[in-house]
Amino acid sequence: METLSDAEVLSAMTRVLRTMTGNPSLPAPRSVLRSRWHSAPYTLGSYSYVAVGSSGDDIDVLAQPLPEDPRDPRPLQLLFAGEATHRTFYSTTHGALLSGWREAERLNRLFQAPLAAPQP
Repeated sequence: METLSDAEVLSAMTRVLRTMTGNPSLPAPRSVLRSRWHSAPYTLGSYSYVAVGSSGDDIDVLAQPLPEDPRDPRPLQLLFAGEATHRTFYSTTHGALLSGWREAERLNRLFQAPLAAPQP
């Protein structure tokens, strides 16, 4: 996919979306935003892995928000998501998705207003 132009990718996406939705007149996307992970000079298509001497515990540490001490009075300042932070599905798109959901749920809990007690 990285060797294709944006126009070629948009055309292919449009065909797939029209086929999947059954709507042949579905408008084409206006633009595409995509990575070039494989050809990026600092990654060259790399992905995370558990190094020799590391364990799943290290992945769990990477996933901890900062500050991580629940007794710290400061609100969460930094959350971590991505395939490298999912213990079971590291190095996968599935792990990236699940870790994003995990952190979204953490934010939901953080910002959820307490429910008022029912009035008698």
